[in-house]
Amino acid sequence: MSPDKNKTDTRLRHRELNSLLELMQDRDEVTQELVRNRIFTLGWPALDYCFRHQNRVVPQEGRRDVALFLRDTSSIYSVRQILDLMLTGDTFFVPDGLYYLTRILMPSLTPEEFSSCYAGPACDLVSELRDTMTAVEKVEMLNYIVFDRCGFRLSSGYRDGYEDVVLIPDIMERRQAGVVGLSAVYFLLASYAGLPVYPVFPREPGYYVAYFEDGRTLFSMDMGQKGRISDPIPAASWLDTGIMGKDQTILYLYATALRRFGDRPLSRLHRLLLDRVIDVLKL
Repeated sequence: MSPDKNKTDTRLRHRELNSLLELMQDRDEVTQELVRNRIFTLGWPALDYCFRHQNRVVPQEGRRDVALFLRDTSSIYSVRQILDLMLTGDTFFVPDGLYYLTRILMPSLTPEEFSSCYAGPACDLVSELRDTMTAVEKVEMLNYIVFDRCGFRLSSGYRDGYEDVVLIPDIMERRQAGVVGLSAVYFLLASYAGLPVYPVFPREPGYYVAYFEDGRTLFSMDMGQKGRISDPIPAASWLDTGIMGKDQTILYLYATALRRFGDRPLSRLHRLLLDRVIDVLKL
């Protein structure tokens, strides 16, 4: 395709998006639904453009309504992307799913911003792992990267102010969270590096962090003790479900954490969207 053709296509696309931004000021429900569906068709690049250019295109008096429309549209689109991801099968790129879940509550967060928040530790881990390592050695390296090199630590209750921090970008910035928040980062980095580390849900409330092999747990890791390696979790104690040791369980744990434990207030829409995702991911 010629450079001139590219420039023409870009101008036409931007012209359409500017028109959509103008239409977002219309409170007519039919118009809003048409605009939202067109944004869904165009995908995240369209949303990103609208977030970046809304104040340039929209007059001052209409910016508040347009900003709310964009945030809600992005959150709803995130759920669509999660559902599409689930259709790809039992295995998928877990960081993508964690990004979509995060964007429900951080609607303007770009894929690049999300990946940049964990790229350093993730790349460090990948560069240190070797095929010749045993499972224990690989997890010991994961623990070293998370708790020693990067300095992630468990918060000491609510007095630290980090007990309820569960959004991954916030945890990556602060390097401190409760057990659930640390688990989210742990699963993210492990999955990025291809390590079969998943939550195990027992019949009683709670979960374990475990290393899987051939459908069973080789051992577990204690997030409260810097990932200390411990006994395996017998399958007889697992919740009666067929998804243990699968990527879906990581998204389920993170979604329920965002719904129940996060320090950011949830709007009614956020609650409904997270409930829908949890229902799809449920054990």
